[in-house]
Amino acid sequence: MSEKSPNGGAIHISEDVIIELARKTIQGIPNIKVASPIVSKFGLGRKSAGIKADVEHSKGTISIDAFVLVKYGQRIPDLAWDVQEKIKDNLERYTGYDVKEVNVNVQGIYTNAGDDFQINIASPELDEEAD
Repeated sequence: MSEKSPNGGAIHISEDVIIELARKTIQGIPNIKVASPIVSKFGLGRKSAGIKADVEHSKGTISIDAFVLVKYGQRIPDLAWDVQEKIKDNLERYTGYDVKEVNVNVQGIYTNAGDDFQINIASPELDEEAD
């Protein structure tokens, strides 16, 4: 579902533009910030500054994976829902594409002093290797 221009050509929106819109949206939400690329090293595909976008131009759909840090003392589910809603609303408003999903991956917490703490959760694969 690419947008058609008046002269009959197709208009495609770059993944970089979509990533930047999502990043700007997150920056506008208090008590949450985009994780650095080092913290968000997990996941496959195109990703920039803690955000990965998958755009299907033929269907006009977008899927977003956002890797974030939450300020210490905040309720994580509430902030994650805010991120999902605001990213979905902004991307649909500015691109005209349908947002299929917004996956929010909380990678850690940060404090007023600016310290980032990464939460390390052992995966089943790591537990098996330790045995």
